[in-house]
Amino acid sequence: MRKTYILIGKRIEKSEAHPYGWKRVDFVPEDETCVVVLGGNGTENDEQSNGNAKSVDLLLKAYGLRDGVNVYSIIYRNDAEGEEHFIPYLQQLRSREVLFEKHGRKEIKERTPKQKEFIEKAEQLQGKSAVDASNPEISDPSYVENLFDKLLLYRISDLDGQRLPFEEAIGRVRKLNIVAHCHSAYLFLKLEDMMQQKMKEFGYSDEERKAIQKQLLCVAFAPYAPLGVSKSTMLSFGSMKDDEVWHQNAFHREAQNLDKTGEFKLSYFEEKLGNVFVASSMTEGQVGSVEHSFSNYLMPKRALSEEGEIMVLFGRNAVLNGVRGSKEGRLISNVRDLLCGDDAKTLCLFEKLRERGKKTYAKLMNLARKFALTKAKQSRGNL
Repeated sequence: MRKTYILIGKRIEKSEAHPYGWKRVDFVPEDETCVVVLGGNGTENDEQSNGNAKSVDLLLKAYGLRDGVNVYSIIYRNDAEGEEHFIPYLQQLRSREVLFEKHGRKEIKERTPKQKEFIEKAEQLQGKSAVDASNPEISDPSYVENLFDKLLLYRISDLDGQRLPFEEAIGRVRKLNIVAHCHSAYLFLKLEDMMQQKMKEFGYSDEERKAIQKQLLCVAFAPYAPLGVSKSTMLSFGSMKDDEVWHQNAFHREAQNLDKTGEFKLSYFEEKLGNVFVASSMTEGQVGSVEHSFSNYLMPKRALSEEGEIMVLFGRNAVLNGVRGSKEGRLISNVRDLLCGDDAKTLCLFEKLRERGKKTYAKLMNLARKFALTKAKQSRGNL
């Protein structure tokens, strides 16, 4: 069976030996205050990974928060060779679908001709199991545990595999801030599942596991994973014009339909809806891969829409206030403080977006019910 794994790099001062301010490392030390950037699954080399980390590095420096904070980023790797090179990417697609289905999101889009071709070829090369949910590289990819051991294991256990005192564990976890993009939102949820499993094995109580998990911050941009299911503090940001992401549910389908009429406006959907900001568009007059770009959200290189500017404000706040709290040893209390701090103007804007989110959600669910009724009538008519 082909194996997948994760490499890690770190931002450092430029030197003759490291002209790009970047070097490979084996793991992230368990007691460091840091930001770890989990780029999308297209992050396959040092240049791409360094570019992701650089965005966070520059952001922290711009706000005077870089001292005492290390910035890391990951590289996705696999052992596939030759004509099998595409199979890991196909398996990552299936991994996301399986996780969506596990959480009740079952509206899988019809395969594109290219996807059908790849699936057929994968089954010819490796058999039906290549893209079946029972395949371990789909249900529990090996790169998840590989990264967990390098990043999270020793924030909740000692070198002898024993649990840490509660205060030490919660403090170590709070020092870690994660920024994720696209497929790495899926990776984050799988890391979270493994963290919960390991804490249970180590003997942490239910209350301790809940408290520790809340202190793991993830700020996810263009997340390609089920939202509203995380036990961590997970904040997400996405665009309706991003056509690379599909959340397999009525919410996304009806939001897309509403956006086509020009009625969808930037909204914040709280709590069980995912703590997610969704804009109609991040950029001016762009769609697709441009809207999906990681760089739009922290250090944009192109003109943003008015909604995009607001998304950047809250995305940056989430990262900056998360890091600031880590440096000061403050536990996360609530999402609003992370997003707004003590700025009255930002808080007022946040409340407006939250109220709009409630109204938009009610409208979307009404549209979804009408869609379901129409579909049911059509089904009865075909009997």
